[in-house]
Amino acid sequence: MKRMNHMAAGVFLLVQAFSGAAFAASVTLSGDSVDFTFDDTLMGLFGQPVLSGDTLSFTPVDFQVSSTNGAGYTLAANTANIQMTAHNGYSFSSIDLAERGDYMLLGGGSTADVAGQIRVYDVLDPAKDTTASIAPDAALDQTGDNTHPWTAAASADLSGWTGTRTVNVSFQNLLVASTNGSSSLAYVDKKYGGLTAATAAVTPVPEAQVSAMMLAGLGLIGWKIRRRRV
Repeated sequence: MKRMNHMAAGVFLLVQAFSGAAFAASVTLSGDSVDFTFDDTLMGLFGQPVLSGDTLSFTPVDFQVSSTNGAGYTLAANTANIQMTAHNGYSFSSIDLAERGDYMLLGGGSTADVAGQIRVYDVLDPAKDTTASIAPDAALDQTGDNTHPWTAAASADLSGWTGTRTVNVSFQNLLVASTNGSSSLAYVDKKYGGLTAATAAVTPVPEAQVSAMMLAGLGLIGWKIRRRRV
């Protein structure tokens, strides 16, 4: 009986595990020219995004790190993956990331920094990939007992990726704070991250033009056949 109970418990836990996996299904949001697909359980510190146009925006509330009184380096890191599929009639131009947040530095030897990268690869041809580093627009070096804003950006150029319809985008974010003296504080947080798929319309060959070209070709073939018979 005990063995049967153990087996039943195991089956129950297995069913629960698979049920949990079912609830972690991918989410797809449709933008103006691109669909964004991601696992909503794996966004971590970024939190759940919202879509506006072709920009997926994150507004994290707990993506922060601090160091005090000579504690040395501390790090907060998170990586998220987004799959993007261009709608019919569009191709990718670039994947652009814009971020912003606040920081505070008190005491000598206090530092804060923002780093990371975005990596893009073609889902059907993973060997085709590119990376771009995330860099703050200005050094995080202002001191004082007030917070100061920072901004950062990165851009991956995809204009030469002819025929690519679906890409995977992973963006890794790092926040670093450090202190090396007593009575010191370093703090930095991330309040916004916007991932934009820039696209260009692909000009299709008009059907009327295709038909005209086919008729012209058939006419040329017929003319050559008649010449041979003469």
